[in-house]
Amino acid sequence: MDLVGYLGVLRRRLIPLLLCVVAGLAGGYYVGNAPDKTYAATSRALVNLPVASGEVQDTLAGTQLSGSFIQTYASIATSRAVAERMKGQLGLPETVEALQGKLAAAQVEGTFLIDITVTDRDPVRARILADTAAVALGDTVTELEQGKANAVQAQLLDRAAEPSGPVSPRPRLSLALGLALGLAVGVALAALLEALDRTLKTVAQGEQAFGAPLLALVPQRRADARLVVVGDDPTAVAGEPYRALRTSVQFLDTDAPVRTILITSATPGDGKTTTAANFALALAASGQSVCVVDLDLRRASLADAFGLEGVVGFSSVIRRAVALEDALQQWDDGLAVLPAGRPLPPNPSEILGSQATSRLLEDLLQLVDVVVIDSPPALPVTDAVALSNAVDAVILVARHGTTLRSAAAETSRRLAAVGAPVAGFVLNAVPGRDARGYYTDYRYGPPVEKTGRRQRRRQRREGLADGPPAAPVADRRRPRRDDGDTKSPRGRDTPATLGR
Repeated sequence: MDLVGYLGVLRRRLIPLLLCVVAGLAGGYYVGNAPDKTYAATSRALVNLPVASGEVQDTLAGTQLSGSFIQTYASIATSRAVAERMKGQLGLPETVEALQGKLAAAQVEGTFLIDITVTDRDPVRARILADTAAVALGDTVTELEQGKANAVQAQLLDRAAEPSGPVSPRPRLSLALGLALGLAVGVALAALLEALDRTLKTVAQGEQAFGAPLLALVPQRRADARLVVVGDDPTAVAGEPYRALRTSVQFLDTDAPVRTILITSATPGDGKTTTAANFALALAASGQSVCVVDLDLRRASLADAFGLEGVVGFSSVIRRAVALEDALQQWDDGLAVLPAGRPLPPNPSEILGSQATSRLLEDLLQLVDVVVIDSPPALPVTDAVALSNAVDAVILVARHGTTLRSAAAETSRRLAAVGAPVAGFVLNAVPGRDARGYYTDYRYGPPVEKTGRRQRRRQRREGLADGPPAAPVADRRRPRRDDGDTKSPRGRDTPATLGR
């Protein structure tokens, strides 16, 4: 995965990342503003080495050896013996272990000096303890060197100054560390969530799972939005993904135009019916005569998407109760709808794989230019696989963040096993942040005059803002009469060839 891929992962997992960063900043703020403050005071002690003895001079001839010698006395400064002397000299209530934990000593590089640092919650007390520690070091060294001819001595050189501010907490440092820690945990969590997420979220994942190219990307819409969005406005942004799908399909093979198109998905709820309805409308808007057929004989919903009566349809024609021309319902110029009909048959797979269904599709091609088929999902049932050999192209629909990659791969495998002509896939319900740059960021058309709020309010009062009221969607519905008469919404009889 390249840098762009990693940035895409962080963008998709932005909420957990931000939560970790906020938690890190909150923790850093809490630590940085803790009520218990710690002060540090440092005194300096000098270690006097004897120079009269030649043997001692030989021992300390090397600088490295001398540094190790002084470091030993720095360790003595933090020893239990020094802490016991401090407790005895000052009559401190702390235990020896507690005092020893407050001590720190370090050699000043290249010298015989030792800095002794003591931390305490009281700045004055920290200064007194630092000076006492240096004196206690001298007393301890004197006791250790007692009886030697050339004894080493340690004595207080510089007294500690009273601390001007606490060494802990440090608000800025705590915030910086909290930010860094939160960011690191957030990135790790984002990577973990991405590794555990097996759904389709990117075009690359879809192409790998389906083994087919992307034909269109459909941005996510509101839950209460209409299913049919490709209407009379040819510049509407909501219909642009389906017009892009139309263009992709039209250029699949310019020498042999695609006339029968099966639209299916791996699992229910991926948006195949919405895709079929809007894709058929987009084809009809280009001047072709189109028939969209609901062959989902288990959960028929195409008639509801168009707001049509679904009693008479495919099942009626198959059992020879109604002629094909009488079962078609015209939605608009160039588009006819063939619902699934009722009652739904008990054996959908056998019916869809029968010669009767193939003959019905051939008869439809005598009436229209293109037939779009809404079929059941491919994994739960075999209906779509049975139909796939009777069409010119199969379009797979996947839902962003819902369709499993394994399900998509299995769907592709089943269709490939029967030689289905899979043209590509549609990635549906893509969030705006992932669909940015496809259809959601741009609108190309005549400039729209901008009006202020007061001007729009005045226009509404004058009746100029919206013009005449638009015809409701229900006006486009074609009621089904009991006598089998099929009138179009504009009063025309349904033509036998639907514009051919």
